[in-house]
Amino acid sequence: MLEIVLAIPLLLIGLGSAWRSLADPVTAEDAGTRFLVAVHQASKAGFWFAFGGFFLAYGILEEPGGFRWFALVPVGMAVLRLASALLLARR
Repeated sequence: MLEIVLAIPLLLIGLGSAWRSLADPVTAEDAGTRFLVAVHQASKAGFWFAFGGFFLAYGILEEPGGFRWFALVPVGMAVLRLASALLLARR
């Protein structure tokens, strides 16, 4: 039950992050910059969705032991966000 209580705010944060990213588009001239900004914003929302989804699945599944690998998805999203931010900073 605690996992579900933790999952709901995390999923709502992901929804808010995605909403803000879609509501305020970044205008860039270069296609590469637009792509990196899109990856950065998608990985930001994806991090919160994956983190919330992990807790939700952990609370719902009866045997969550085989689902522990999913904890690496938010880590991957964070690495993707960091890489895109570093590439954007170099432009």
